[in-house]
Amino acid sequence: MKIAAFVLLALVAAMPAQAQGPAPPAGLSSAAKARDNPGVQYLLMKTVVAKSIGIQKTRALPVESGGYNLLKYCWSPANVLGAWGESSGLTGEMAVRALETLSWSRDLARAGYPEAPVAEVIGRYEADLIAAGFTEAARTRALEALRTELESLQMRTPGTSEIVARLRCNRQPASFELNVATSPEGAHARFMPYVLHQFCLAQQIDPADAVRCDYWQSAKAEGPMSFAGETAYTVTWPDDVVTTGRFDPDEYRATGTVTLRQRPPKN
Repeated sequence: MKIAAFVLLALVAAMPAQAQGPAPPAGLSSAAKARDNPGVQYLLMKTVVAKSIGIQKTRALPVESGGYNLLKYCWSPANVLGAWGESSGLTGEMAVRALETLSWSRDLARAGYPEAPVAEVIGRYEADLIAAGFTEAARTRALEALRTELESLQMRTPGTSEIVARLRCNRQPASFELNVATSPEGAHARFMPYVLHQFCLAQQIDPADAVRCDYWQSAKAEGPMSFAGETAYTVTWPDDVVTTGRFDPDEYRATGTVTLRQRPPKN
């Protein structure tokens, strides 16, 4: 991770000024900061992802008999961030690519690939995405370049698995929908993926500031919401008391409902 971070930092520093951007003006929202300076903000996101959801989401899968498949984890904004997959925009894409590259670094090291050359190859992939604004077309080109470079490295590293890029993902993402209830009823609940909550903190933005940490979504009056991973919440109760916390939606899949309960006052 440290080698990869240094490599990416060097590549970002070498980017044209428009990809790095000047220091963002004070008062920008989290999403605006990401758009204003994508190189620096992606580095920040990668650090946040490694600490907040990297261990959970990048749990290693075995190498397939046909070789190491770069696309085996099937991550997308929808299955990493749930209901926030589309609305989080560039920030969400950064989170997904951070998960992707963290898993590649770990898996390829375990498969016998030398760490420093792999970090350089992945760093160039990330730099290409940053320079092109994380578009899908740019990722397709960058992925092919990554695969070609890793194939060359594999040929120079005896005993390592072949590199492939086979898309075997279900186009229809898994359902992460849960109903939301409060006890007592009549409270106003808001949510955001925990990784975005931590990203705001890393940007020195107060997550409670719904204008600048602009990922909060209110609970739906009717119908479920899609929660893909650990989620931060804030609840304003009928007596105007506000509570905050986070929950793991997987703990509520069996019942289909996450119930937020008002804590009794401390004596």
